[in-house]
Amino acid sequence: MRNLTLLVTIAFLLACKGADKGNSDTKEYLSHEDMPNAATVYETIVTTNVTDNTVLLTFLQEKLKKAGFRFEEAKDRGGWSYNNCEDNKIIAVEGKGIRSYFSRSYKPESGTKDIYPDFYTLVYEFPTKDIAQKNYEIIYKALYSGGAFCNGKAPEKLVINGNEIYHLSTRAEMFRTYTERYGDLIQNFGKEVK
Repeated sequence: MRNLTLLVTIAFLLACKGADKGNSDTKEYLSHEDMPNAATVYETIVTTNVTDNTVLLTFLQEKLKKAGFRFEEAKDRGGWSYNNCEDNKIIAVEGKGIRSYFSRSYKPESGTKDIYPDFYTLVYEFPTKDIAQKNYEIIYKALYSGGAFCNGKAPEKLVINGNEIYHLSTRAEMFRTYTERYGDLIQNFGKEVK
């Protein structure tokens, strides 16, 4: 029995001897705290104020109202930025085509007395679906870079519908289900099942 234990221990040590040599292709990414730095590249995405998708917003407002949420336009912050830790790039979103909405439940989260679910919805408008899709890919890559922690730890959901990009964000992991649910509603709005 003693020889068997010794043999297993030696085999284990030999197996682990070169374990970290195989990870030579692992790429190091910057963290949220590392940006910006001297090598950071800046890119600007310019939004355009076009006709709002009022049908979608009315639909969203009705769904939220039925679920016990208020839905109101939030104060304009004038723009937004995203860190891309993998490419060492900061993407600024600017222009006249940015709208922001705040949703908050009138009812506390189940199992709590005074914790009310809430989330923000940023809307970026572009002249065409193609431009929106191109910018969606840039923002998506940045938002989810660095294991989705490059822009902080808040639960985020980015979706596209037509020529508009919707960024849903909440303050707590326990509210992620709301950003996921309403993000999916926005993304699938107007898509007929055939």
